[in-house]
Amino acid sequence: MLWDVDGTLLNAGGVGTDLYNVVFLQLFGRTLEAYAPMAGRTDRAIILDTLEMAGVLEPRRYVDPFIAGLTAHAPSVREAVAIRGRALPGAAEALAALASAFPPGTESASSGPGPDGRDRRVHQSVLTGNIRPVAEVKLSAVGLRAALDLCIGAYGDDHEVRTELVQVARRRAAAVHGTSAADFDGAATVLIGDTPLDIEAALAAGARAIGVATGSSRAADLLAAGAHVVLPDLTDTAQVVRALLG
Repeated sequence: MLWDVDGTLLNAGGVGTDLYNVVFLQLFGRTLEAYAPMAGRTDRAIILDTLEMAGVLEPRRYVDPFIAGLTAHAPSVREAVAIRGRALPGAAEALAALASAFPPGTESASSGPGPDGRDRRVHQSVLTGNIRPVAEVKLSAVGLRAALDLCIGAYGDDHEVRTELVQVARRRAAAVHGTSAADFDGAATVLIGDTPLDIEAALAAGARAIGVATGSSRAADLLAAGAHVVLPDLTDTAQVVRALLG
């Protein structure tokens, strides 16, 4: 299970743009006047477009220094997220329910490897456009960090293209929990997100795509993008578990 963070599990209270401005000011000595679209995109892509919009020459050479700046300043926004942000309704309950759930056709007694050697448990992490330090700060600040294994997720500094993050997460999960990368192929990987870009990334990687209409995109937009299931929100825990394990 790979959860998107912003707009799916939590609302960070707008600290992302604050953090971008702090780093931009540090690197270039001026404030940002505009930000590239962020919803559903990776930090690598957002940074590059934001630098281009700001008129920075050779913007790609500054992407890694910008990421380093985000990493350094990430701890400073934890308090702001705790004050201004919040876990979205039902998020904590959904994570807790899935932590004790088992895929269809398995029993709790066989939650470990089956006869074919494949792992039968549900593993939860994130697939997010945030770099990992920022994602971790946001999740921790709103009380959602403990339910997720962030070592098997994928982040906005791993690749510019969101679809590629699915493969990154699969490789990490296989290294920790699987016998091979194939253990998490196809619908063995489930992505949950609030934008059409989340859905498109899942489908392009052959994963199961679950839309949640808790962000800026309408349910109709998520359906049109090809989501296998669209949920209005995460408040009905039983419905969420059925949808994700379906």
